[in-house]
Amino acid sequence: MSYRIRDDISRFLVHLTRNYGGASAEDNLFAILRRKRIEARNAHCLFGHKFDHYGFSALLKKKFNTVCFTEAPFPQIRFLVSEIPGRNIRLQPFGLVFKKSSLLDRGVSPAIYLNAKGTQLREYLLRQFGSHFKTRSLYRNLVRDFHDDADSIINYYSLINIISDDYDFSWEREWRFPGHLEFDYDELYAIIARNPKQFEQRCGETLPDSVVRYVSRIPVVYPEWNYERVIEEFSVKLWKQ
Repeated sequence: MSYRIRDDISRFLVHLTRNYGGASAEDNLFAILRRKRIEARNAHCLFGHKFDHYGFSALLKKKFNTVCFTEAPFPQIRFLVSEIPGRNIRLQPFGLVFKKSSLLDRGVSPAIYLNAKGTQLREYLLRQFGSHFKTRSLYRNLVRDFHDDADSIINYYSLINIISDDYDFSWEREWRFPGHLEFDYDELYAIIARNPKQFEQRCGETLPDSVVRYVSRIPVVYPEWNYERVIEEFSVKLWKQ
């Protein structure tokens, strides 16, 4: 059954920004729009705590970095930007909306959340990871034996997380893209901002004219809006073009 006929599964993937590197979530969104690039700055998988223990180089660590998205239906995104107990990362109501099918063609995949309760699955996965990366010679063997597929194996590990009694974020419906994501403005279906009118005004004041020409055509919406309000904003943008 195609997800396109399901109203509980979104046709879109949303990347939300956060306060990071001394910049606000809104500033980081503007930086993304200027560069047409979402940077993969962190690894979010089960194995991150092993990187330093195994003596990973900076280059190898970066291979596990991913860009994160959610496929949560639009009215549910407000829950992702609220304060969530136990979550270290606080997302903000700023981000970009992409069509899921276009990112599927480029290699985005759903994050894999496996249940570790009542099983030895977590220990097995950590042993499997160690068999490939525990020493430099093991990693060299991986590259030698799998050649170009070695990066695909890294991408596989970068998707894996575990559900436990004190850790379960499978409800976020997370998808991940390996490495940085370069995009064109015509790939953006919407921009998410806390105050759409103020955001559009700031676009005109701070972005180069060459960027404003494209961004001004993209609907800017707020996660608290219902579907009717979102459709209204899309219609307004359509008739203004």
